[in-house]
Amino acid sequence: MTQIVSREEALLTAAKKLDISPTKYKQAIDRFNSMKTHLEQGNYPGTFRVPDVYLQGSFKLGTEIRPFKNSKDADYDIDLVCNLGHSKQAVLASTVKNQVGERIKENGTYSRLLDDEGKRCWTLNYAEDDGVGFHMDILPSVVENNLLARPQSIAATNKDQENSYSWTTSNPKGFAAWFYERNGTVFQQAKLTQKQRIFNNQRQLYNSIDDVPNIHVKTPLQRAIQLLKRHRDVRFSQSDIETFKPISMIITVLAANSYNNEATIYDTLRNLISSLNQHSHQLSNSFVFNDYYARNTYTLITRTSDGKWLIPNPANPGENFADRWHEDDNARANAFFRWVDWLRDDFINIETFIEEDKFTKSLVDVYKPTNLPALSFNVPHKEQLRYPIVANIYSANIKASYKSNIYWKEFQSGQPLLKGKELKFKLKTNVPAPFDVYWQVVNTGQEAANVGQLRGEISTQSNTSADEIYRTESTSYTGDHWVEGFVIKDRVCVARTGEFVVSVRDRFAV
Repeated sequence: MTQIVSREEALLTAAKKLDISPTKYKQAIDRFNSMKTHLEQGNYPGTFRVPDVYLQGSFKLGTEIRPFKNSKDADYDIDLVCNLGHSKQAVLASTVKNQVGERIKENGTYSRLLDDEGKRCWTLNYAEDDGVGFHMDILPSVVENNLLARPQSIAATNKDQENSYSWTTSNPKGFAAWFYERNGTVFQQAKLTQKQRIFNNQRQLYNSIDDVPNIHVKTPLQRAIQLLKRHRDVRFSQSDIETFKPISMIITVLAANSYNNEATIYDTLRNLISSLNQHSHQLSNSFVFNDYYARNTYTLITRTSDGKWLIPNPANPGENFADRWHEDDNARANAFFRWVDWLRDDFINIETFIEEDKFTKSLVDVYKPTNLPALSFNVPHKEQLRYPIVANIYSANIKASYKSNIYWKEFQSGQPLLKGKELKFKLKTNVPAPFDVYWQVVNTGQEAANVGQLRGEISTQSNTSADEIYRTESTSYTGDHWVEGFVIKDRVCVARTGEFVVSVRDRFAV
């Protein structure tokens, strides 16, 4: 029988479904503490103190949700900082990045879990346990000594696609302090009641109420951020504007800046969404740019006289989270305010009393994308593989990236791309060497057909080194195309990647 509840009860039920359980949180923190101890005990030539290792991001702020990627739940992200005791002026960013990486590899288990070096972080991929997995992102850094930087700022390492390293200023500790100041009054009021309830339900985990971690205490602000992030993930997943979805830091900053100690999730969302809707007026062609007027009227998001957008980091004023919103004819700004319209429809324009199950399901997972390319993978110009396929022996998958300026950025199957992009497809497999790799590229659409480029042939990979299984292409023709890789061993296909869809557009509709 369907239960009729208040919209506040329904919002709370939906948000609770996004929480990490106390048991899984303990597992995550145990892994963090083990990594913290391992990093602290390392030898880092040139340092003058033990590394400062601490949490940042949603696990620090209590806004954690399980990510939603490719239309399904993904692994939790545990973000931490490893701040080495170097003087910034006396060390290279590459040295700091490599010292942290080498220390991680000194532990055999961590070495096996370690992914390829990332732009900013080292990432460990923990296997799923009870259907729940974790990624641990470790950010190497040193203390920032720029006189203009806020106290507690760090200089984090940053690696570009040309293997050149630089520093970027951040302030995770300062941001957490700012967030909890915005959240503080209501948090203190909720703390005792919520910890008591959790302790009563989880006595096997905690010896006392004080042992219950603060992350399990949720205010209306934290609940609202959880719901906003989940709504964003599912609404944008593989949509025509997925590339431009708002980042979590923007959601967190806007929600916290707007928060005025509202006592309910609904009021928190209503006030924020109403304010953001007013800020959308800056998209109008008739909007008059005036820096003084804009900064005093549009306090959350400001569009300045040069047509650019500003959402400053409150803990690091030199950082602007909207620094790319003017690009691609304001594509990110358009996508953001389109999302605000969705938020208004899905959170605000709802009845006071509603069907709990239906509403909760709608907030958590109803917005699964329906606009993936409706491809038929058996087109007549597709060549058939001449080797027999034996399934469930080994695995293979594709990681794809496109070149944006000088950087390579990963993209997902079905994600729309503009014409004129360089593409790189990296095949990863657990098939033991030696083996051969074959690639198939299939184009569809009238534009490719007009110039005789429908393709569909299968060609061999010249180099099958485990680290060098690449295929390069470009987005030359509009339409929905795909790439697939086959791993051949002893004249049998023992692994295949499946079709990786590349959807090419002249422009993005926002």
